Amino acid sequence: MSEQLKMYRLSTTPFTELTLPEGYSYSNYRNESDKLAWVECCKDGLVADDADASVFDKRESAKPHINLEKDVFFLDYNGEHIGTCTAVHHTDNNEGELHMVGMKTEFRGKGLGKYLNNIAVKKLLADGADYIVLTTDEWRLGAVKSYLSSGFQPVKYDIGMVTRWEYTLTALGVDECVMLNDDRSVFGTIHRRNRAKDDKIIRLGVLGAGRGRTMMEYCKHGKNAKIVAVCDFYEPALKDIRKSFGEDIALYPDFDEFIKHDMDGVVLANYANAHAPFAIKCMENGKDVLSEVLPVQTLKEAVELTECVEKTGRTYAYAENYCYMPAPREMRRMYKDGLLGEFEYGEGEYMHNCEPGWHRYTRGLPEHWRNTMYSTYYCTHSIGPIIHISGLRPVSVTGFETPCNDRMKRMGAKAGHTGMEIITLENGAIVKSIHGVGCSKCSIWYSMYGSKGMAESSREFADIGGVRHLHAEYDDTDVASEDMTHHKIDCDPKDELSEAAGDSGHGGSDFYTSYYFAQRLLGERNAEIIEIYEALNMFLPGLFAYRSILAGNNSMEIPDFRDKAQRDKYRNDTACTDPETAGDMLIPSYSKGDPEIPEESYKIMQEKYKKHLENK
Repeated sequence: MSEQLKMYRLSTTPFTELTLPEGYSYSNYRNESDKLAWVECCKDGLVADDADASVFDKRESAKPHINLEKDVFFLDYNGEHIGTCTAVHHTDNNEGELHMVGMKTEFRGKGLGKYLNNIAVKKLLADGADYIVLTTDEWRLGAVKSYLSSGFQPVKYDIGMVTRWEYTLTALGVDECVMLNDDRSVFGTIHRRNRAKDDKIIRLGVLGAGRGRTMMEYCKHGKNAKIVAVCDFYEPALKDIRKSFGEDIALYPDFDEFIKHDMDGVVLANYANAHAPFAIKCMENGKDVLSEVLPVQTLKEAVELTECVEKTGRTYAYAENYCYMPAPREMRRMYKDGLLGEFEYGEGEYMHNCEPGWHRYTRGLPEHWRNTMYSTYYCTHSIGPIIHISGLRPVSVTGFETPCNDRMKRMGAKAGHTGMEIITLENGAIVKSIHGVGCSKCSIWYSMYGSKGMAESSREFADIGGVRHLHAEYDDTDVASEDMTHHKIDCDPKDELSEAAGDSGHGGSDFYTSYYFAQRLLGERNAEIIEIYEALNMFLPGLFAYRSILAGNNSMEIPDFRDKAQRDKYRNDTACTDPETAGDMLIPSYSKGDPEIPEESYKIMQEKYKKHLENK
């Protein structure tokens, strides 16, 4: 869950004391009898409807630096407390804090909130506070508008804040305002989105007309997004889009022209090793991003992408769709609800015999990224769901690879057919991940063990739904006893979106990545997107696993990219298997040296691809 909106009011902002309307007055907290009046002012939004005076003690009396008689204010009407706010001066950092601004229901919508803000600001300025801070939610539109009119400014202190504030301004009908950084310096002017307030549809562009069809198909039926532009560097692909989706979509063979199109966000469905540079261009041009797998190719790109998200405040979402398949999605819910206890061990598999379709994926090109990727590169389908379930950060990894088998050589792929990561998480738990494109059979499978129970998806060959099916067993406590209660689950999990997701692709998971991205852009703070730090937590174990393999399977530490000091070490690290990107840091695709790939393998793949095009 993302954080609340934050706002600052600087001491240098001009202040005008307001005159109360007739019949209204201010008062301060006096005694125990005021606690219940405070609760009544805060109900229907700030406290539960059945709250009692004890809530006041938890929220106010226990607050550091508070002086109840000086800091808790009431707005009174004919002697009755009808509104409240609290203004605390934290002398340790000279910060003023405004919180618990509440109004009785029958007095809301009368524009009275500004008077509570006014008395709080007056008090905190008199205390000598350098600035005043508050937090709120975008759905409290009346409160946000009142804060803006009282001199408070939005703060960019978390990723995605610029996007959220743009939609908040749109909902309020406010054209623009100045946003501050968390250190109170000026970030810049942000603007409302260029659409009517009641327009609930996000305008999206797609880079990549192949895999990008997933979002295009979603938008045919989805109610929160529409495709307005598509870019692909292969013009025949654009002609296919025109045939399939009609004349209403603008088509571009040139990205620099495409990015100028009037749209809210861009779906990156181009080559998996080329997402980061385009994501950065999009965000620098004011566009939010939904990136297909993978997030980056190198650590240099990881640094640049992370810092672009932090600098621009744009929304970056990673479309690791396997996290939203039915079984891992339900495993995450069970874990978050505490049913499985503390995370102790997990496994993820993405084994895919790609030989039948390799000619379509690579067109028989020897230097296609799929033919040159190392064994642990394409790792987030197996690692991602386990990271998403646990919410834990990987801290170290040891990597292993299998030989480059005959199947890989027939395909023209130059790596081991399967990669494995043994990952240690920040709580000491272990994760085993295996994935490959040259194995004999396909297997998508996930399993996790917690301190109170375990859960796993069904095996594909079991013919009972595969990753759509869940098996789980858990206890009420992690302390064994003879009379403890055991629970067993054997089901096809459903949630409130399952019917809408239907069979949209990859077990319905493609629907979720598209839906949640659009919902986040529409201002839904809890929309379950995968943000940049989590995306890197899914990818970096595979990257460092290959470095482990090259170093004789030694364990490798995985940096935390939230920490600038840790990522600084990799600012110029271009090591990868792509000569153009790697420069003098080129690494081999296979730890045992370049395998001998018969030239005939590529000719066969090229001929198969040619026949594929003829038969389309």
